[in-house]
Amino acid sequence: MLKIGLISPYIPEKDGIAIYSDNLLNGLSKKRRQLITIGMKGNKTDYTVDFKSFSLKKELEKIIKKEKLSLIHIQYVATLFGKYNLNLNLINALTLPIPVIVTLHEVQYSTKGLKNKILSCIENEIIKKANKVIVHTSNQKKFLEKKYKTNKITHIYQGLNLHSLKRKTNKNIIFFGMISQGKGLKYLIKAMQYLPDYNLTIAGRFVNRKIEKNIKNELKKTKLNNLKIDFGWINELKKEKYYMNSDLVVLPYIWAPYQSAIMQDAISWGLPLVVTDVGALNEIVRQFKLGEIVKVKNPKAIAEGIKIVFKNYDEYKGGITKYRKAANWSIVAEKHFKLYKNTI
Repeated sequence: MLKIGLISPYIPEKDGIAIYSDNLLNGLSKKRRQLITIGMKGNKTDYTVDFKSFSLKKELEKIIKKEKLSLIHIQYVATLFGKYNLNLNLINALTLPIPVIVTLHEVQYSTKGLKNKILSCIENEIIKKANKVIVHTSNQKKFLEKKYKTNKITHIYQGLNLHSLKRKTNKNIIFFGMISQGKGLKYLIKAMQYLPDYNLTIAGRFVNRKIEKNIKNELKKTKLNNLKIDFGWINELKKEKYYMNSDLVVLPYIWAPYQSAIMQDAISWGLPLVVTDVGALNEIVRQFKLGEIVKVKNPKAIAEGIKIVFKNYDEYKGGITKYRKAANWSIVAEKHFKLYKNTI
């Protein structure tokens, strides 16, 4: 029988990948498949390993031998496997005695700057050594196939837990998730000066004190009256309440080599989007007409995009419904299992 080792952070880890992996695990478990979870210290998993250690390969080999695993599936974001070791520990661990599948939650479209060059080199090594690679959009698949001249890439949507479709009630906007420099929150704050009749909720935790200081200074300067803030980790119950009371999700990102988990949450709740034209962020929005795509670092463009969505609110329901049918977790989990079988 096929026995799969799933490597990822898991709940209660305060991480979007942990939530993603719990959803995938639940989707696969409904079919009573043999799954072994391999997480980080503190995770509620069958095994824990040190993701950043150079002994990662040896730790995994012990688990493979003990559990007689058929295949390993790794959820990959560079920071999970070490910031200063260039992910060499992970690259070494890809040469295991059984097939390895890696999900790339980030795809490096750009090689400008040292950071992007390093991430692209790591990406190249992962694609060379992994047996199969999963990405979340068809454009990411085409890009990687052309860039690396490979046939290893599979496209599987990120996955949605479906809730009742939202009906617009007020002009309530939400920015949700980890607050970093790349999220471009200050541009949304500035955009609210053009939207006096709209309400903004900011909910999420800062990645560091520098970002926290910058955002709080921006809020003091703009002196918004139509603002609610909740800084800190937002649990699933609180998250649900925020989405239920929102009408639109805005992602004003300035760096986004990924499909945002917040975007998937928005569609899960039937909420249209305003996103910036950066990285992979806009691909699903454009393909399914889930909302408006606006210029990066442009508060006026963000404000205009928000107005357009509310003016034509019901027009996005068709795209939202179509994407929900294509990307619900039941279908996504089944596509993963088919890939596992084909890889073996």
